[in-house]
Amino acid sequence: MKPLSETARETTAKMSEVAQKAADNAKATAETARVRLQDGYDRARTATSELAAKGREQADAAREAAGEALEKGKAQAKRANSKLKDIAEDQPLTLLAGAAAIGALLGSLIPKRRD
Repeated sequence: MKPLSETARETTAKMSEVAQKAADNAKATAETARVRLQDGYDRARTATSELAAKGREQADAAREAAGEALEKGKAQAKRANSKLKDIAEDQPLTLLAGAAAIGALLGSLIPKRRD
């Protein structure tokens, strides 16, 4: 039979070994959790950056399209104004007759008063 002090030392050594393994396991688990959290954070940050970049691209494209539409509208308005001036200079009576016809049409669309 072993002396009691020897058994106590062996038990203490085994308990220390078990405690060290538990601490090592806890440390490894914490490190794994930290790595996973960091990976999730990195993926979320990347996705957010990509979405922001796409949003900026779409806003830029919309701004460009609006600018082009404005320029096109200005050009069309200038052409229409130029044509109207040409007609006014070349055919003033035709322009006057057209204006009178439009006035008559609009006047006929206005409801008549009933007193």
